[in-house]
Amino acid sequence: MRRSALGLMCALSFGPLGAAAAAPQQDPWTGAYRLEWLEGTRAAKEGAQGSDVTIRRAPDADPASLVKKYQSDLVRWTLADPANARESTTLRRFLAREYEGWGWAGLHGDGRIECLDASHIFVCKTAPGTTITFGPEGPKRETLTAQTGVFGIVLHAGAFQLKKLEKE
Repeated sequence: MRRSALGLMCALSFGPLGAAAAAPQQDPWTGAYRLEWLEGTRAAKEGAQGSDVTIRRAPDADPASLVKKYQSDLVRWTLADPANARESTTLRRFLAREYEGWGWAGLHGDGRIECLDASHIFVCKTAPGTTITFGPEGPKRETLTAQTGVFGIVLHAGAFQLKKLEKE
């Protein structure tokens, strides 16, 4: 009887650890953000104002509807303006060659950058304050300091920063 009670007490004492391990992990992308265009971008020059956006985990993609190169990772997210959630953009993780194309293969390999893509827009996470370079070596090479740690680029509009909002 004594051993049974001792065994039960031990089992119960590990219960909270088991519950924590079984709890779903918080998605690092999901949340409400404030989008601010970076100074000097086309969007900022044209007077575009910052806006609130949300990133949410979406249902996984159907592999049958994807070209072969995208079938290896079916996880998806949506990016939307909370005031008009019907118009959302579906995001997928960058492929390894996309990191290489931007010159970020080393950053990604070290676990220092993770990006989502929707062909006309991409969003990346890195450590706040990280300086990111774009383009070939030389005088036209551009840099961006990811002040908040979350930045992105919209085709023909320019770069932006996302600041995570406390409440969704």
